[in-house]
Amino acid sequence: MKMKKRRWFSLILLSFLLVLSACGNKAEVGMNEMTLKELKEKLDNEESFLLVTFSASKEDVEKSELVEAFDKSLSKEEQTAFYVNFDGESQDTLDQLGEKYTPSDYKGDVWEPKDDGLVLIADGAVMKNPRETLLSQSLIEGTANGDDGYETSFMEYMDDIDAGIASALDFAKQNDIELSY
Repeated sequence: MKMKKRRWFSLILLSFLLVLSACGNKAEVGMNEMTLKELKEKLDNEESFLLVTFSASKEDVEKSELVEAFDKSLSKEEQTAFYVNFDGESQDTLDQLGEKYTPSDYKGDVWEPKDDGLVLIADGAVMKNPRETLLSQSLIEGTANGDDGYETSFMEYMDDIDAGIASALDFAKQNDIELSY
């Protein structure tokens, strides 16, 4: 009798843990941070999703309100995206990532994860988006520091961010790309 109770308890506990782990993997509307390893897993699993990449110090990202601006725009559209900050990653690693996940028919036009900003991923490959939303390190730093020629926050770039997201979503719709989260 004790063995049956233990078995039932173990089964219930295992079921509960499976439910909890499934809930933890659900991405939320807006921006969701991920690591380089998690990004590679999503790409290797041939998933389709919106991705924002950049390379800047955590302090500059916070001061510039980069993530908050994209989060606001995505929330208006009730969309989900993932972002990776490649700060500290070697250029060699980023070049390999770009080459591996750029479709072979994009001859000479390789994804540059450090600068390309918002991209649409379709079945694990970076799609050409008719409207670029570039996020260079100098743009993030200039915005964070309020340098001449830059806005003081990415909230002031909302029209461009909204247009970039709308363009990526339109491209996905026109090409029957179903986003997965």
